[in-house]
Amino acid sequence: MITLPTVVNNFADFMRVDIYTGDSDPVYWAVDRARQQWGEGWATRFCVAMLAYYHTGTACRAADHEGEAFWNYLKFSYASAPRGSERRHFRGAAGSKALATMESFSPDPDKFFHHFTSSYAAVKRVCESSLHSFGPYFQLKVCDYMDRCLGIKIESYAGLERNLPTEPAAAIELLMPGVPVPQAFKFLCDEVKSKGILAAPSFDRLAGPAEVETSLCGWKTTKFKGNWFGADILDKREALKGYGDKADQMVGMMPPLVPKGTFTCVL
Repeated sequence: MITLPTVVNNFADFMRVDIYTGDSDPVYWAVDRARQQWGEGWATRFCVAMLAYYHTGTACRAADHEGEAFWNYLKFSYASAPRGSERRHFRGAAGSKALATMESFSPDPDKFFHHFTSSYAAVKRVCESSLHSFGPYFQLKVCDYMDRCLGIKIESYAGLERNLPTEPAAAIELLMPGVPVPQAFKFLCDEVKSKGILAAPSFDRLAGPAEVETSLCGWKTTKFKGNWFGADILDKREALKGYGDKADQMVGMMPPLVPKGTFTCVL
């Protein structure tokens, strides 16, 4: 049984609670379970739709469509589909271009992730050469969906320390001021590895660079914006409401709700 600290006052403990409660990314838990229940194709299409609008409800509905119908659903929904905050700029001509490049890249959405090879550097190259609006954040999302949701192992994250998204890079500068970001990131990865923290949702390997990057974002919003363990679980559950039977079932596939105040952060 995993024992979690109720008072969190360092990054390793923050990451331990973030991962084992499921709050680091509750969607991965749900997709992993949905894949077992509804199959590889459905789970893959859900992940592809998340790369477009980053909204669980929209992705859940889109995933029920196959082949050309999947892309048509995303295009017909373009004007009205809600966006997650990370895709708030996925609008206008730039968003349309991004969606068009995704369809051109993989007309069969079920094969979308088969066009990537299993390293962060290779995913980055493909995103930069073949897709539009797939910067550092969504390059990592591609890796996460492959490795944590679809069973396509990412063998190496070499180079991530020099290409971190804005928020985790800023978190490192606050957490370890004066230390170059690549060096500090490697230090945190080594520290987390030494603690034996496992990667959700399957807990089949040690947490690594991808999980450190995610928890750095959470650490920063918790320290400076009043975020709390369980807030992302609640947010992602709410985004599924009103999107049909499968969306309702996915709510139950997410980690349990964590009451606010269960953990005290002194960061």
